[in-house]
Amino acid sequence: MIFTRPTIRSFSFLQQQCRFRLFSTFQAGDFCMLRELKSNRKYLIGPLEEGQHKDHKGGIIPHTQLMGMQVRSTVRTHNGVTGFMLHKPTLDEYVVNVPRSCTPIYPKDASTIVQMLDIEPGHQILEAGTGNGALTLYLSRAVSTQGRIHTCDIREGHSNTAKKHVQRYERGKYKDTVSFHIGDVCDVAPKETLFDGIVLDMPEPSAYVEKLLPLLKNDRFIVCYLPNMTQVLDLTRTIQNLPIVLESCIEAEWKEWDVRATQVRSTEELAWVCRPKNFDVKGHTAFLTKLRKTESITTDN
Repeated sequence: MIFTRPTIRSFSFLQQQCRFRLFSTFQAGDFCMLRELKSNRKYLIGPLEEGQHKDHKGGIIPHTQLMGMQVRSTVRTHNGVTGFMLHKPTLDEYVVNVPRSCTPIYPKDASTIVQMLDIEPGHQILEAGTGNGALTLYLSRAVSTQGRIHTCDIREGHSNTAKKHVQRYERGKYKDTVSFHIGDVCDVAPKETLFDGIVLDMPEPSAYVEKLLPLLKNDRFIVCYLPNMTQVLDLTRTIQNLPIVLESCIEAEWKEWDVRATQVRSTEELAWVCRPKNFDVKGHTAFLTKLRKTESITTDN
């Protein structure tokens, strides 16, 4: 018998297999997406706990009924009326459906911000305005476990809620990637770190851009989340005398369509519904303004 020396690639494959097996069944503390078999509606349930249950108009589903079940298993309510398939929630589904202490940055904006910052695994990002922790999770996934997110919020309640959401997502997959800071970003942000990107989600980012610029690497980006065009104009005036150029101002919009078969009344024939959904978080939420640092603002003595 010939034994071959294991390679880095084989170890990586084994790690992936172990992770797949670890998440192949639902356990206490997990979140689960229930998809109703008849209507295709989805419901986020979790964290799964002993003695808890999901109420539905078609009946009750105890959390313990889901524990130990595999992804794509089917379950029925206690009275057998309604059936569901179990899915692992995506990041989009998780951040939109978890309890919130404030309005989150929705997936369409969060994914666009990640793209605008040009993030790679291993990057270090500063986030001002932790909020509900939605963008924090998107940033964490982009920098991966090799990177670091420093997120700051002046409200302790927001920071605690965000920390809970990060710890609960995929069994704390990114909890060691994020450092939470409570207080003004200029006071609590690490001064010894040069960041690969900065995100500002605050009412008056114009007052902070110049102060935070020394913490940003040269030729890297600041993205500001600005609900109103007046904020964009104010920011544009502020940076006129700074080593910054406004690269782009984007309004991200998604149009989701309702595409499904439906039965025509008084006949047995099927017709197709094809129309845009009326779902407000897909429309205007904010202007995403991208700034590039164009020169070093430090001088050698």
